[in-house]
Amino acid sequence: MAYATAEQNNGNTMAQFLVNTEWEGFDVERVYIPWVPKLFLGKETFNNVKVPKEYILGPVGTGRDHLFEGLVPERIAIAVMSICECWGALSHAVIYSNLRKQFDQIILLFQGVGFLLTDLWARTTNLTLGLLKFCESFDEKMEKFGGKLPKNLSQVLVASASQLKYQATMLSKEVCYECANAMGGAGLCDNTLMHDYLNISRIQEIVGGSRQIQQYIMSMAIRTLYKMSV
Repeated sequence: MAYATAEQNNGNTMAQFLVNTEWEGFDVERVYIPWVPKLFLGKETFNNVKVPKEYILGPVGTGRDHLFEGLVPERIAIAVMSICECWGALSHAVIYSNLRKQFDQIILLFQGVGFLLTDLWARTTNLTLGLLKFCESFDEKMEKFGGKLPKNLSQVLVASASQLKYQATMLSKEVCYECANAMGGAGLCDNTLMHDYLNISRIQEIVGGSRQIQQYIMSMAIRTLYKMSV
C-alpha cells in the first residue's frame, strides 16, 4: 500500500495505490531496530514506477480520507498489544514471585514485591476493562452506521483511541520494566520472554504516533469540546 500526492506537500491531493513489490523500479531495504530484531520495517524507494489504473484504490483527493479511516483501529490495536505485554510481564512476575524464596519465604510476601505487583495488576485490569468497553462500543457504532461513521462521532472516537493508546503504551513500559526488576536476574536473561517484553515496550509509545502526537490530538479535542460549549 502506498500513498502519494499530486502536488508536493499538499495532502488534499493525496491518492492511494496498491503496489506490486516485483514491479521494476521498486526497491525496499530493511530498517533495523535493535530493540525489536524480529520486526521487519522497510524503506521503500520508487524510481519511475508506473502504477496501472486498476491498482489505484483511491484517486487524487481521496487518499488521505482512506488513510485516516484506519487510525482508530490502528491505535486501538497498539493499545491492545500494549495491554497484552502488561499481562504477559505480570504473569511471569507473579509466577516467579510465588516460586522464588528468600529468607525462607516466597518473595511475593515481601511488601516491596507483593505491593508493587498488586498496584500494577490493578492498573492493568482497569485499563483492560476500559479498552474492551471501547472496542465493544466501536463495533456497535460501526455496525449501526454501516461502516461509515458520522464526522462528529468519528472525531470523538479518534480522541478516545489516542487516549487509550497514550495510556496503554506508557503503562506497558512501566509494567514490563518493574516486573523484570522484581524478578531480578531472571527478568533479564533469555530463559523467559521478559527480555522481549522489555524491548518492545520501550518503543511501543512511538509506534503509531509518538506521545506528543497523541497529546496534540487530545488537545485539539479539548479545543473542539470548548467550542461546542460556548
